[in-house]
Amino acid sequence: MDVDRRLTHVELLYAPGERALAIRVFELLGCTVSDSGGHWFTAFIDSNLRDYANNSFYASEAPAEQLVIEASLPNSVDAWVEMIRATPQKSPHFGLRVGTIEAHREIIERILNASTNDPELRDRIEVLGVFPHDAPDAIANNMDQAFIWTNVIASGPLRLGQVIEVQWHLNREPA
Repeated sequence: MDVDRRLTHVELLYAPGERALAIRVFELLGCTVSDSGGHWFTAFIDSNLRDYANNSFYASEAPAEQLVIEASLPNSVDAWVEMIRATPQKSPHFGLRVGTIEAHREIIERILNASTNDPELRDRIEVLGVFPHDAPDAIANNMDQAFIWTNVIASGPLRLGQVIEVQWHLNREPA
């Protein structure tokens, strides 16, 4: 089947000197990273499909101009991050779908472990919430969702961070 439209990539930024840390975040998310040392590196969402033109993340160092603007942001940024922590599903985010519940749980465990035990990632990445499809507070009844926040990579201001939703969809028969 030909596909006329698809998401090709998401471009994310990292702070100067944090390229290796950004690569680790993608690896925690289960991505396979290819880094040839150029302007950006690529993180493949599906490790079985190494297509640089589709289904991938690119990451490059934040430009100096962005860092100057971010430095002038008011301290109310902390209030923004707290709002995201309280209601991650209402935040600007992108979703990453995994194929099995085991893969979903492994990503959550890796993020929880890194946020607790990795000195470079402590306070830089966290699981904001896990919403199983059958929980009373489930956001959706056809998938398990986990919301992750990090300020290591972002598709906007690094100070605001990035919310990433990791989804595992139930294999239900069509209605």
